[in-house]
Amino acid sequence: MPNATVVGASLSFGIAAEESSLTTQSVSVTNKADKKEARDKQGYVVAVAYYNKTSEISIEGLGTFSGASTNIGTTLTISGTFDTASSTVYLDEVTIEHANEEFVKSSLKATAYEGI
Repeated sequence: MPNATVVGASLSFGIAAEESSLTTQSVSVTNKADKKEARDKQGYVVAVAYYNKTSEISIEGLGTFSGASTNIGTTLTISGTFDTASSTVYLDEVTIEHANEEFVKSSLKATAYEGI
């Protein structure tokens, strides 16, 4: 990635590392958890439990995703530094798109589970 000059607020610009041998266009990480609320006799929430934390990772890039870990359910190595529920990420979905007058695009979806 060409170096950009950022002026003003100290913000990150662009993608720090190519992911999964793709010319990476976007990466998103969504951290989630299941939630259970405890209510008193008047219906007020008095406690909340967050459990089963997961991180959903989506990667979109140019090129064809390939390699040893193209099978659904196998581990996916993430190159960038992301705050995920676990360092082990499991591949859920691979989409490879071919179009007239377009570069080949690949989209990956994966999940990291806390405790695995």
